[in-house]
Amino acid sequence: AMTYRQSGSDFWPGPLNTSTATITADECLDYDNHFKLDRSEVEEHVARFNSDPNYASDPSLYPSSILGWPAFDFNDPNHSLAPFFDLNGDQIYDPTNGDYPDYNVTGTNDNASLFGDQTLWWLFNNKGHIHSETEAEPLGLEIHAQAFAFTADNEVSDMTFYNYKVINRATTPLNNTYFSQWVDPDLGFYLDDYVGCDVI
Repeated sequence: AMTYRQSGSDFWPGPLNTSTATITADECLDYDNHFKLDRSEVEEHVARFNSDPNYASDPSLYPSSILGWPAFDFNDPNHSLAPFFDLNGDQIYDPTNGDYPDYNVTGTNDNASLFGDQTLWWLFNNKGHIHSETEAEPLGLEIHAQAFAFTADNEVSDMTFYNYKVINRATTPLNNTYFSQWVDPDLGFYLDDYVGCDVI
């Protein structure tokens, strides 16, 4: 597990190869990024795409967060990553065909996978390099992470939320395995921050 990286690191950015559960150092660097979205920007994009033919036909007008959304592995177009709404159902992320990051902006996407008014999405693995924190063997995990927050007139506006999708890319099943989140949230005064978990 990780703390402050004072001893090293066990995790690196990027997806694992779906066949070999491996990744190179250069491939890790390609994903050394948090992909940031504002829901309002996606809503505006969808509204303009559906109402303005000039906008819809000119991708240079699209927000970079939508054009650069990592829906598929940069090195494997068959390896899906960040969730997106696939307007025409062709399983290809193409904003020029009306696809967009997977918020329920139209009210018809009840299975949307992105939440909040602002979202950070990133992915990481535990096979990109040696485990200098724990010195343990890598397991072959690929983790898709989402941090999000809401604009609200109540306590929710003072909270951040996290959603993780953990994928075992190894050939060995993990039995009797436990996960927890190591957190150190300092929101203002550091002694009044609380953490909860929805195990469902």
